[in-house]
Order: sequence, then C-alpha cells, then structure tokens
Amino acid sequence: GALPAMDEEAAHVKPTWIASALLIALLLAALPLSYQLWPAPVPVAAAVDAGQRIGGPFELQGPHGRVTEESFEGQWLLVFFGFTRCADVCPTTLTQIAKVLDGLGEQSARLQPLFISLDPERDTPEVLAAYTTFFDERIVGLTGSPEQIRQVAEAYGVYVRKVPMGDTYMLDHTGSVYLMNPDGELASLISLQMTSADTAREISTALAQAGHD
Repeated sequence: GALPAMDEEAAHVKPTWIASALLIALLLAALPLSYQLWPAPVPVAAAVDAGQRIGGPFELQGPHGRVTEESFEGQWLLVFFGFTRCADVCPTTLTQIAKVLDGLGEQSARLQPLFISLDPERDTPEVLAAYTTFFDERIVGLTGSPEQIRQVAEAYGVYVRKVPMGDTYMLDHTGSVYLMNPDGELASLISLQMTSADTAREISTALAQAGHD
C-alpha cells in the first residue's frame, strides 16, 4: 500500500541526509590529522569599526544559479562565512543556526541563513548544497569566482588567510555571524559564544521591534 504522507517524505529525506553525511565524512577523512585538529579554540571575531559600512551588493552562485542581494529582498539575512572542509567552527556554527531557526518558530520565515564559501576553488554549488542540507534545508550555500568571493568578504569585513598544510591547505577566517536587516544594514554581530536559545531570543527581539517600527 501507499506510504502515509509523513512516512513518504521521510523516505525521501533519509537518503539525502545519509548522502550528505557521507560527503562530509569523506571531505574530512581526506584531510591530514593536523588539519582536522586545526581550528583555534576561539575563532577570529569580525572587527567592525564604529560607522563602518557592512554588507552591500554581491553576485554569487547558489544551488539554482545566479544569486544577488536582490534575491532576498524584504528578508532578514543571517550571514556566515566558512568552507566545507572546515573541521570544527563551521559545522558547529551551522548546527547552531539550525537550532536557532527551530527556536524562532514562525518568525524563521522572515530570516534567510546564508553560508558563503571562502573556498571557491573546492566548494562548488553542488558540494555546498549537499553540505548545508545536512544541517538544515533552509540554509543556502553560496559560492562564486575567487574575485566575487573576495569582494563579498571585503564588504563584510571578513578576515581570511590560506594556510598550506601538506599537499592541501586550510583557511583561517572570521567566525562571526552577521544579522542583516531587510535594508541590507548590519543589525547585530552574533557571537559564537552565545547559546542557540540566547541567539534565537536576540534575533526574535530584533524582528519583533522591526515589525513595530
């Protein structure tokens, strides 16, 4: 007989989840142990000077093609920069973002999380889509040409440095999460030291206050 609707959906989701998990395992298994143990205990926080403009126009590649800031018109953005071969900070942060989305409930429909790759040489749209789906299907992975990535990283004040390691390399990079309002302005820098519950409350308050302006 036909599967119940929920079971049928689960039957489709499970293979995707397993494929994503295998992809991440393979990405990390290919790295030397020193790389896997790399990340500093406290990632570099974004240094935002008073009055500094954060954000701006960008053109990148998403899972379904070209994406610009106008693709998310009217939405709040939760922007995080990283790369799929990151062994600690990125998966931890994306897990937190998934929990924050759940904690926001219906408000999450007003918020679009973006994971922008700092490793365009290895992170294709397909690799990113499989990676972000593992954490939450609502997180959109974006990549682009090296020049496009450089431009968007500079616009957000992101620090990134390529560090050779054996026959591969890793990236040392800013670990902050940017909450951007629908006007493209920085509303808040989310600390990675906050719990997902505290982060959800901070974002919920910002969204609620904006709704009453």
